[in-house]
Order: sequence, then C-alpha cells, then structure tokens
Amino acid sequence: MQVRVVGEPSVKGMLEAAVTDDGSSNAVVTGYRWLISETIDGSYVELPGILTKTIVLLASYSGGYLKVQVYSGTAGAVESEPVGPVRAVNGNPRTDWLCAAQYGISHHFIANYLNRVAASPEEQWKQHEDWNDVINSFDVNAYAEQVAGSGAGFVLLTLGQNCGRFLAPNAVYEEIAGVRPGERCATRDLPMEIAHALDTYGIKLMLYVPANPPHSAHMVDGDYAITRAFGFSEGTDSAPTQETMRLWQSVIKEWSDRYGELLAGWWFDGVFPAMAGSYDNMQLPYNWSSIANVAKSGNAHRIMCLNSGIGGIAINSPYEDFTAGETNEIGGLPGNGRWVDEANGIQYFTFTFLGENDPKWAGWGNKGLSRPTSELADWVKGVTDRKGVVCLDAKVNRFGKIDPDQLEQLREIKLRVR
Repeated sequence: MQVRVVGEPSVKGMLEAAVTDDGSSNAVVTGYRWLISETIDGSYVELPGILTKTIVLLASYSGGYLKVQVYSGTAGAVESEPVGPVRAVNGNPRTDWLCAAQYGISHHFIANYLNRVAASPEEQWKQHEDWNDVINSFDVNAYAEQVAGSGAGFVLLTLGQNCGRFLAPNAVYEEIAGVRPGERCATRDLPMEIAHALDTYGIKLMLYVPANPPHSAHMVDGDYAITRAFGFSEGTDSAPTQETMRLWQSVIKEWSDRYGELLAGWWFDGVFPAMAGSYDNMQLPYNWSSIANVAKSGNAHRIMCLNSGIGGIAINSPYEDFTAGETNEIGGLPGNGRWVDEANGIQYFTFTFLGENDPKWAGWGNKGLSRPTSELADWVKGVTDRKGVVCLDAKVNRFGKIDPDQLEQLREIKLRVR
C-alpha cells in the first residue's frame, strides 16, 4: 500500500489521502491520522480529532507541513511524504463568488410549512396526495426564470428540517430511518434539477439542513420512530451523541458527494450553544472537523456555516467560511467591511425574511411583506456597499412560484443594488 497527499495546501483548502495498492497486500483501510510540523523535517505531532480521509486546512496550520498515516488491518500504518508549507491567503478566496453575488434568496420550502403559508387552497398539500405529488408539481424552469429576474446571485434552499421529509432522495437516510424510497425523501431530485436550471443563469445553489437529525420525525404520528433511529432527542434539539453525529453526517455526505460542483455551499442550522460542546471535543472523532469534511466532500471549494440561533453575526468555529447571520431584524451593517474574521476567512453574511411577521414563526417562509420596500432596499445596499452579503427568505409555493409581492420587492432591490 502506498499513500500520498493530494490537494491544495492553502488555508481553507482541502487535502486528501490518496491510497494505492498493487494488490499484493489486499489492504483494507481502517483509519487515518493527520500530523503537522513547523518544518518539513521536524517533529510531527498529531492533529487531534481529524480521523478522516480529507482535512480542511485552518489558518492555524499556516506555514506548517502535513502528512497522513493510513491504517489497514494487513499493512499496518503507512505514512505519506509531507506536503507544504500551508500557504496563507488573504481572507478566503472560496467566498469571492458569494461576495460578488451581493444578495440572494432562500426558501423554507418545508413539508410542515406548506399549508400554513399557502395563499390559496390550490397551493395546499391535499389529504389524498403523498409527498411525491407535491414535489412533482414544482416547475423548475419557471422558478429559475423568476430567480434570475429577482437579481438574486444565489439560492439557499431547505432540503428539509425537523419533520423528517426531504426534497431529494437519500439512500443512507432511508436505510437508517427504515423507510422506503419516496416515503420521506422525494423520489424526484428537486435540488439537482434546480441547480441545473439556475446554472444556466450563472446563479449558484446552496442548501440548508440542520446539523443534527430531525427531532420530530415519525413513522406514525407521535411515535418519533425516525428520530429514535438516529438516537436523537424527541421533539427538541439536544447535544448529539457521537453515534448520532456519525449517522447524520453520513446522510449529509451522501448529498454532498452527489451534488458535487453543482452545490456551492451548506448552511447548517441548529448548532445552539447547549449543543456546541458536542462538536468542541477534538479528542472524539465527530466534531467541527468531521462536519466540515462531509460538507466539502465532492467539492473542496464548497463553503459552509454553522448557525447557533437568532442573534445576528456570530462565529462558531474556525471551519466556517461565512457567518450564518440569522436575524429577525434589519439595520445592522458590517463594522469591518467584508470580513467578520479575516484571519480565519469568515465572510460577513446576514439572513432575514421578507414574509409577513407571524407571532410564532416570524416571517420565515411566509407570504406577504414585513417591511417597506424602500427601508429594505436601503439596508441591503448598505450591507452590500460594505462588501457584506444578504440572504432574504422568500416564500415559494409547491408549483415553484415566488410570492408576487416579495418578487416585486426583490426587483426593486435589484434596481438599487445592481
């Protein structure tokens, strides 16, 4: 067995252990260990908690040399030659496209939101329909045309959230949950189709999903059977166990690998302060590094963030490429230009809603408007003039039609910003 390290040795880049076997040893890889040294021929020490085939390079590795040990049951440990030094970069070139996009739109297109926010009975999920009937009614080409007209430079689309239904197939999820294809994951790969349709307009797709399994996913209403299959808490978020993280990160990786270069980024929800400790422990195999590696699997240039809750601009991990920026308010502006943390390459990104304010749900995914267009447009321009990025949550119905009032508001923003 021979091992070498491939990839780009620069901060926020990604390296991979490439293993070749001439067939004589029949080696089966059982593990990885990454090591770092200040000099190419110096003493190498293990980077704790990084037990994956790939490694995301942090700013703290700048100037260092890395190598990997690959373990197998037959060949033992085989060590690569070192690579490096890890090159420092200005900020984070992987977010250049996001900064250039200036603003984009998101959708809380979620199974348990549909009927609550429907503008007419036609938009509702009917009792005689299954989940696939809803997803199959979405007109991808008409949707992409609207997005292009809105001036949005990217779309942030919910794959799913806590009820356990998703917009795309995922064989790993179905195996763990014990469900058949189409029962909880749509048989149509709607994000894939949307990514292709948006690509014709030069618009990028990012995906939203919780960092943890769905906490209210049932086989039969109230049984939490799918939530239990992942070993997660019923009805509420909590600190995930290592096994829960292993299972859910394998689900994320399936999507990451499938979408490849068509997927530009991940926005991970639900890394609340009470749960962050589960990711902080770098003595365990599932942590900030492991979720970053599955997020970038299939596309080393993909970007990601981790949301710790409503409250504006916060940094949760040096592995982030941009801030989650969730807020129910507008008015905040970048205080230091593009970068919230230039050393760690974290782009200023803020995320709010267009929809009418609801006492329980705020305006996320809702129809109507929550703010005057002039006030909203002034704010978006203020953020983007300072090299920040704005994401505006807009309602889209099952047919792929964006709320008409919100679409008109977006067009007005386009006139101010573009």
